[in-house]
This record gives sequence, C-alpha cells and structure tokens, in this order.
Amino acid sequence: MTTYALRFEVDPPTDREALEAAFYEHFDGLLAESFGRWLVTIYMDGHRNGISAAQCAVMELKDKVGATPRRTDRDLVDAAEIARRIGRSRESIRQLIAGERRKGMAFPTPSGAPNGKRIWEWGTVNEWLRINLPGEGDTERYLSKDECAVVDAWILRWATMPRDQHVRTEFFEITASEAIHSEPRRRSRHATEAWVSSWNVPGPVVQREPVPSSKSG
Repeated sequence: MTTYALRFEVDPPTDREALEAAFYEHFDGLLAESFGRWLVTIYMDGHRNGISAAQCAVMELKDKVGATPRRTDRDLVDAAEIARRIGRSRESIRQLIAGERRKGMAFPTPSGAPNGKRIWEWGTVNEWLRINLPGEGDTERYLSKDECAVVDAWILRWATMPRDQHVRTEFFEITASEAIHSEPRRRSRHATEAWVSSWNVPGPVVQREPVPSSKSG
C-alpha cells in the first residue's frame, strides 16, 4: 500500500495549543512553524493517487481541525540538506549531482539557484533516489510538480467557489473519472467519509412551475 506524505501551508492559528491538540488527535503527521509559516505534513494511505489523497487531506484538515490549507508546500532542499536527510557526506551528494558516481538517469534539474546556491524540491529528489538508489530516501511518496499544480488549483477553487457550485463540480469530476474505468473502485474509509460530508449541504428546495407545452390544443 502506498503512503503519501502531504505537506501544506495553512492559515496561522488563533489558538496554537488547541490546533496542536486537535491535529495530533486526528492525524499521523507533523505540525510546525517555520519563519512565520505554519506547515503541516500528513501521512495518508488507501488512495489510488496522490491528488486524491491530497484532496481528502485538505477537507479533513478543515472539517476535523479547523485549519485552512492555502497551498501545497514544496519542501525545498539544498545539497547539504539532501546529505543530512539520507545520511551521506556532502561530497557524496556533490558526486551524485554531477553524475560522477551514478551512470544512467541524470540527477533532477534544480528548481532554482538563488545567489548560485542550487535548490531542489525534496519530492523530486526522493523519487529519483527511489528509482536509482533504493533504500536511500523516504519510503513515502510525495506529490510531483504537476500534482502540486493540480492540487493548488483545486485548493484555490475549493476556497473561493460557492459551496453548492463546488459540490456540483466535484460530482461531475468524480463521475467523469469513474466512467473511464471499466472496473469498479472502492474508496478508502477516509475518502468516503469526506465525500459524504461534502454532500451534506443544507439549502432551500427550489420548485419551478412546469413549462407549458408549445403544441396547440
């Protein structure tokens, strides 16, 4: 079973202790403050892909903890941090980056190089390690760059779209996605509870008058 490590930036809490207590009661993960940003890492399994896991995590954070995710966190690392995380020397990592110690798949392209210091997204590096140096990185899977982009767009829509319109859009996407699979798929308990909760939207029942027939009597 694939376990996804999902990282989000959330709104700063008004009550730090209450948020921490609620978070660790409901989630397997980590809540931390970093340079004024509040970051959460949640470990989730039972989902067929990372996007589905991330969407479920976002809804559960809001419903169970009252934390509002604003975007995914890319978890940027430099060569020294990569070395620390996998227990290698900086020279060993430099050689991996330069391709001196590993032939075949090239090391991932940096996401940027502020002041000449190259940085990478940890999820991209960890996927490279999983393929090229099994056992060196984390066992959990992280969202790819493309998956982060999809989830960020979904979070923005989820936060700004009226609830009833959001539910109708989600229903269309779910049914369209399920229709392309020939075999039925079972949702995890967490995903099922989240989707059922999202459908429990109170609202007035609108009754319309029947449209008169255009045929002449």
